[in-house]
Amino acid sequence: MSKLPGYLVAALRRPGPWLPITLGTGLLAWMTTRAILTATGGEPAVPLDDTFIHFQFARRFAELRPFEYSAGAPPVPGATSLLWPLLLAPFHALGLRGTSLIWVAWVGGWTSLWLLAHETWHVARGLLSRAATIAATTMVLAFGGHAWFAASGMEVIPFAWLLMRTVRRVAEHAEANGPVSVASRRELVALALLTPAMRPEGAVASLLVAATLAWFPRGSSRTAALAALFGPFLPGCVNWLATGEFATTTVAAKWLFATPYPARIPATLRYHIDVLFNTLLDGEIWSAVFVPRGGKWIAWLALPALVWAAIRERRWWRGSAILATALGVLVTTTYDSFLVNRLRYLWPFAAAWFVGLGALADAAGLLARRCRASAPGVGGLVGGAFVGLFAGHLPWTFDDVATSARAINEQQVALARWVATELPADAVIGVNDAGAIAYLGGRRTFDLVGLTTRGEARHWTAGPGSRFEHYEHLGTARLPTHLVIYDRWLQVPTVLGQFLTHRYVGGATILGDSTMSAYVARWDALGSAAFPEGVPGASVYDELDVADLASEADHGYVLFGATQQDNVVVASTDGRADGARSERLMERFTLAARPGTKWVARWTASEPVHLEVEAEGVDASIDLVGGGEWEEHLIAVPPGAPSGLRTVTIRSNPPRPFAALHYWAIQ
Repeated sequence: MSKLPGYLVAALRRPGPWLPITLGTGLLAWMTTRAILTATGGEPAVPLDDTFIHFQFARRFAELRPFEYSAGAPPVPGATSLLWPLLLAPFHALGLRGTSLIWVAWVGGWTSLWLLAHETWHVARGLLSRAATIAATTMVLAFGGHAWFAASGMEVIPFAWLLMRTVRRVAEHAEANGPVSVASRRELVALALLTPAMRPEGAVASLLVAATLAWFPRGSSRTAALAALFGPFLPGCVNWLATGEFATTTVAAKWLFATPYPARIPATLRYHIDVLFNTLLDGEIWSAVFVPRGGKWIAWLALPALVWAAIRERRWWRGSAILATALGVLVTTTYDSFLVNRLRYLWPFAAAWFVGLGALADAAGLLARRCRASAPGVGGLVGGAFVGLFAGHLPWTFDDVATSARAINEQQVALARWVATELPADAVIGVNDAGAIAYLGGRRTFDLVGLTTRGEARHWTAGPGSRFEHYEHLGTARLPTHLVIYDRWLQVPTVLGQFLTHRYVGGATILGDSTMSAYVARWDALGSAAFPEGVPGASVYDELDVADLASEADHGYVLFGATQQDNVVVASTDGRADGARSERLMERFTLAARPGTKWVARWTASEPVHLEVEAEGVDASIDLVGGGEWEEHLIAVPPGAPSGLRTVTIRSNPPRPFAALHYWAIQ
C-alpha cells in the first residue's frame, strides 16, 4: 500500500480550522437543505420573496439590460445589493433558469458561511485564548441566524464574510512590522469598495479601511485612504450612471430618515435601540428562533470584555475594529423595516459579537483562576456553554426556514406561476411583493411599494390616501391592469375590481399576510372627487388636495402630528373617493384669495365638530354634522379682503378629531 504524500500527511496532522469548519458547514448545509426539500416535496425554495428580486436583477444583468427590472420599464436603482446579483448573473447566462438558480445561491451562501467562520477564527486568535477562539468560531456555525440566511439565497452571509474579512485584514495591516505588500494594500482598498456594494451598511468596512490606511501607511501614501472612502459612494455612482438617481429606492421605502413624517424619527430610533438591547438580545419575540432567552445581560458584557481583551493583549486596533463592526448593528436601527424578514439586517454583525462572547469566556476563566487556582478550564467551559445555547436553537431554525420556504413556494411562487399561465402577455401586474411574480411570472410588474418601480416609494410610505392621489396623477395608462397583493397592505379598496384567485397559507409568520389575492385593477374612482359639489359653473383658481404630497408641499400644509395610519382614502356612498388626513385637531396651510370669492372645504367627522377658520380678512365658524359622510362648506372671502395667498388656520373647538380632504378657492 503506497504511502500518502508528505504534504498531505502534514495537512491532516495539522488541519487548523479548515477541517472542522468544513465538516460543520457541510453538516449544516445538508440538514437545512434536507429540511427545505422535505417541506416542498423536493423542489428548491427560498424563505424570502426578496431573493427573487436579486434573481430578477441578475437576469437583467445577464441580458445586458441592467437596472431594467421589468421589461420595458424605466431603469430603477432598486438593487440594494449591486454585487450579489452581479455574482449570480453569469449562471443565468449559462442557462440556469427559474428556481434552478436557487442551487447557485445556496452554494454561495454556504461557501460564505465557511469563509465567515474561517475569518472569525483568524480575527479571534489574535486576541483570545485558543479555547475562546474555538468557541467564537463554533458560535458562528451554531448560530441559527447564519444557517437560516445561508439557505435564504440572499446576500446576508456573503456580506457578513466581507465584513469579517475586512476586520482581519485591517488588524493584520496595523500589527505588521514594517511595510506591507502592495497586494495587501490593494486588497484593503478592494474590500472598502466591494463591501458597500454588497450592502449599504458596508460603509463600516470602508471607514475601517480608510482609518487603518491613514493611521498606518506601512510604506504607502495616505492617499490610499481616500480611495477607501469612496467605497460608500460607489453604488450610488453606478446607480446615477445607469438610472439618473443616486440613492436606491430602498432608501425611500425603508430608511427612517426618508420618512414623510420626520417628527416620528426620534421616538422610533429610541424604540428600535431599546428593542435591540432589551428584546432581541434577550431572545424574545422576533429573535426567539435564534437567540437563547434571558441572556441580554451576557450580551451586554460581551463588548466590554472585548475592550478588556484588546487592552490585555495590547492589540487595540484589532479590538477597535471588532468593536466598530459589532456596533455597526446600530446602523440597522435607522431602518423602518428593522424588525422584518427574521432580522436579516442585524445578523451580518453577529460574528463580531461572538468574538466578544469569546472574550467574555476568557474573562470568566481569568476570574476563576484568581478566585480558585485549582479551577482549570473555566473559560473553555463558559465558551462551550455559549456554543451549546446557540446550537440548542438549531432545530427551531431548520423547522422555521423550511416552513418559510414552503410558504413562499405556496403563495408568491404559486401566484407567479398562475400569472404566467392565466393572464394576458401584455398584462401589467401591480404587486407589493415584487420578487417571485416578476421573476417567474413573465409579465411586467408595477411595484406599489416602490422597491423596483421608480417614484412609488415616497407615496407608499406616506399612506393610502397619498397612494390614491398619486395614482390620479399617473393616469390609467401608466397603472397596472391587474393586482396581486395583500389586501390589507394596499388599503385602497376602491381600486380592487373583479376577484380572480388567491393563495392562502396559514401558520407562516414570514409572510406579509396569510392570504394573497389577485384582482383586475379598477381605476374609475380616480378623479371622481376632484371638483366641489353644489357650485356648478364655478372656476377653481387654487386647490389644496389633502394627502397629495405635491399639493401639500405647494401649499405649505403643516403635518403637525400626522402619521401613515391617519393617511386614508374616504369613499362616498355614490362611489366617489378622495384622499384624506384623519384625526386632525388643527389645520394650517396657504390658499389663494380674491375679494368677493369663496373657499370650499371638504371635511368629514364621525361626530359633530365645531370648526373655527381664521385667515387674514377671513373669519368663519363651521359646524360639521358628523356621521362619517363627507361634507362641503362654503367660506366667503369678504369683498374688502386683499388678493393673494393667505395662511389659513382651522381649529376644532372644543378639540375633536375630524378628517380633511380638499380645499378649493373658486369664483
